[in-house]
Amino acid sequence: MPNFSSSEHHLLSLFATGASFRFAEEACRVVFAGKPTALDGEPKTDVYVRCQKDSNHKQFELKISYKQQNADFLENKINAERAAQILGTNWSAIIQRAISPLQTCFQSKPLVYKNALRHTDAGSITLGWKFEFLLGRRGGDLSGIIPLQPNQKLDIFSGRNLSESKRNASVNGQIIKNSGVADYIIVDDDVQTLQAAIDALMPIAGYARREDVCFACKALNCRTLHNPIKWDGDRPLAVHIHWTVIHGKLTPQYVFNAPLIVKGNEVGNQLLNAMSQLGISTTNDITANNCADGIVYCG
Repeated sequence: MPNFSSSEHHLLSLFATGASFRFAEEACRVVFAGKPTALDGEPKTDVYVRCQKDSNHKQFELKISYKQQNADFLENKINAERAAQILGTNWSAIIQRAISPLQTCFQSKPLVYKNALRHTDAGSITLGWKFEFLLGRRGGDLSGIIPLQPNQKLDIFSGRNLSESKRNASVNGQIIKNSGVADYIIVDDDVQTLQAAIDALMPIAGYARREDVCFACKALNCRTLHNPIKWDGDRPLAVHIHWTVIHGKLTPQYVFNAPLIVKGNEVGNQLLNAMSQLGISTTNDITANNCADGIVYCG
């Protein structure tokens, strides 16, 4: 299967200026096409097309979101601002309700990894878990379906609540109002012709109604064996660990009621401070005497 970038580039190439096609039983042609871009991230529209009907020369837009058939991510860098745009003023309560049934699962995970486990490196200590929106399927045991209203799902798929620069994106150097807000979607791995692309268009409102929006929580880990110690960015955390020292032991306290408010740097620095109090430099220094029970994976 072609990778997404090459498939997207091929799709855009089909909409060459002057190319003809039939849409809604009318003969049309491409006037202008390009990929919308923004300085602060990706608009939802992947291919913007200005078209013209042959019969009356009336122009119209096709703003197309493109996904391959195995696509799963909708949003993978969720912060509080974006969550509010998507879910509305009650976004925090919605995320807390979605995560609440998984609290026991979070608490059963190792937090300190003296040895590697699957995709987690040896020397890792978990700071918390990032929040991602997924399309149509769950992403592991720390995931589930988010109960959303149709208009909320449409916000996610179309991008109509994105920042102004993403909505009014730049196409071939021109700022075009709402060019970044998609109104059609193509879900196909390999569209070969312009007419095939047109025939594959689905109104994004109908597509959004049919699809489940899921979430997944992915661990953000501090890698203590790295020199210097590091973690993968100052990402907002859906669930975070308040690392502290209790009775002379490195002790985690799980925080489920502040999604996306606390970020990786705050928790990471808090962890390093607690480790310093106990004379712990890396996970190699962690023992039963200086760490809470039940959170260490030794392999």
